[in-house]
Amino acid sequence: MTIEAKRIEKTNRERYELAQQWGWQFRPEAPEFADAWQVLPFTERGDQRIAFGVVTGQFNGMPFLTFDFHRRPKVTHYHDAWTDRELSSRDTVTIDTVWVVKLPRPLPFFQIASSIDPAFDVDPFPEPQTPDTKFNRWYKLVGTDPNVAAYYLHPQLMQLMRNAKLHTWAVAGDDLLFMEHPIFGRTKPDEIVETLGKLGQLVGLLPFQAFAQ
Repeated sequence: MTIEAKRIEKTNRERYELAQQWGWQFRPEAPEFADAWQVLPFTERGDQRIAFGVVTGQFNGMPFLTFDFHRRPKVTHYHDAWTDRELSSRDTVTIDTVWVVKLPRPLPFFQIASSIDPAFDVDPFPEPQTPDTKFNRWYKLVGTDPNVAAYYLHPQLMQLMRNAKLHTWAVAGDDLLFMEHPIFGRTKPDEIVETLGKLGQLVGLLPFQAFAQ
């Protein structure tokens, strides 16, 4: 069994136990989620795209789903210097954890990303243009209308982003998505629950009134 397969197996076991504890639903794999949204990390390159460790339910009345997204962005081939015969190859695999929260109604598209996250290629995108220049340096607006971003990035929301470390997230229709690259290999069950609490706060700061129909 490969390292990635062992990691998937352990994550699925932990997520199953988490779902049992909270009365949520668990699925070991959900192929339909591997390309369901046109936001990070799904817009990043890579094959072997797998959505696994899927948990769905409600948290404080807020419908959500969370899962890990596996992709292979790179394969390195090693060749014999004399014959050019391939000796071996090595896969580079990236796994990100994604949370999706259902909003009361759709909002205009918005996506912001940490400018220093090595998991995402966001260098070509512009910085936000808020009055807080220090904040601007840490983030990139990805495919987002700056006029729309001005409504999202009000001081209270920006403060929550920094305090709660909600660095890379998006709104697509009536879905709020938050994505994180776990530094130590896996997102633990208690981190799943902790992040859901932070996302509940984020929902409360979204500019619904500014985009009232």
